[in-house]
Amino acid sequence: MKTVVIGLCIVLSSFVTAQESLNLETFVLRNGLKVYFIKYGKIEAINVKLMINSGKKNETPGQQGYSNLTAELLLEGNTKYTKAEQSDRAFALGATLSTASDNDYTTIEGNFLSSGADAAIDLMSAAILQPKFDKDVIDRYKSYLIDNNQPAKMDISQLASVFSDYAIFGLQNPLGRQYYKAQIQEMTPEKIRAYYAFNYTPKNARLVITGNTDVAAVKTIVEKYFANWQSTYGEVNGVVLDKPQIKKREYGFIHRANATQCALQWNKTGPSSDDKEAMAFRIANSLFNDVLFAEIREKGGKTYGISAVLNNSRYADVLAITCSVRNTELLSTLTLFDKTLSGFYGTTIDPVKFAEAVNTLKVRILSTEAPSEIAGLFNPVKFNFEKRKSLLTDLGTLKPEDVQRVIKKYFTPDSYKLVIAGDESMVADQLNQIKGLQKFKAADLERIQD
Repeated sequence: MKTVVIGLCIVLSSFVTAQESLNLETFVLRNGLKVYFIKYGKIEAINVKLMINSGKKNETPGQQGYSNLTAELLLEGNTKYTKAEQSDRAFALGATLSTASDNDYTTIEGNFLSSGADAAIDLMSAAILQPKFDKDVIDRYKSYLIDNNQPAKMDISQLASVFSDYAIFGLQNPLGRQYYKAQIQEMTPEKIRAYYAFNYTPKNARLVITGNTDVAAVKTIVEKYFANWQSTYGEVNGVVLDKPQIKKREYGFIHRANATQCALQWNKTGPSSDDKEAMAFRIANSLFNDVLFAEIREKGGKTYGISAVLNNSRYADVLAITCSVRNTELLSTLTLFDKTLSGFYGTTIDPVKFAEAVNTLKVRILSTEAPSEIAGLFNPVKFNFEKRKSLLTDLGTLKPEDVQRVIKKYFTPDSYKLVIAGDESMVADQLNQIKGLQKFKAADLERIQD
């Protein structure tokens, strides 16, 4: 045991030293693109993220899915490289390219060896700055979206998630909107190009480079491929949305024909990622997950798995607790969940379990090594870089009473929005016993005027 403890202390000391030695350098290109450089590690590898201030939050009515579709199309070939050429060159370099879009940002990311930085950033810049947006490719994506995003074809977990967003935010908020067939059919290359032109601008983007390489060399490469990036629209996107308030218990149901189970998603609010209570909440939620699994999975036998995950974004911090249960167990699961949440809210934290949860999180932080992981953990676009470097110190000073206060604030048993997805004919009698139940329908997602 002593050997393990000593070993962990050595690793912890090494990681803390690495954190303290992390340096953030910034520079701005003449076109307004701000570049962050985090020098880290001994392995000759680099992670590059271009983050566009464009996500679901920026989609006006009728633009549902534009941020995600635009991101997907970036890797479908461009005026410099075909999709096949792009893939072949990336493979030869040992590089990976990917895109993703969430509520806040669209991210184009590359991982590659330092020695291949010039060629890899050339590939990335071509994808970002010279997309083609071919009609045939867009039509293929439209067909896929129509086939797989109709409520009648979604699986029940996806339905519960989509209608949770609808219940939390409503259609006046872009975070509450979802694709629907008529809106997807209206997508055209011209509309995607217009969305791209408005959002993909150097002043509306941030470039984050993490890894072991020389900053001067990186700066030269970045200027080579990004300094001439120009756009008609040059300013930073400005969006202000109200954060959701969940102050009481509310219940919603969406029908999915022939579902043999019901998907459940309870939604509560949590702290933002930069809130002073964020660390205490992570520990509280870890303890809550243990209780949920013990009471609802192991003792109750209601489901194969249940989890609570805090989803942070700029205008929404939602704790989603999800599981699926047999149709016959719907009402009893709701009762057991309420009992479990109430019990967790009212229980004093066990010091041993608290210490275990802290140590688990500590080990998880300590295992962060790859440039891509460091970039995610310390991302200066999303976090205060200097404060982020004190994560382990903050974790070490955390006390059970700090977590207890967070539980009393966020894990209240009398407030949540629950959305159920399942076959109404199979659970009608149980639904009739849920007071104030709101029944959603697919057409609800189409009510807003484009």
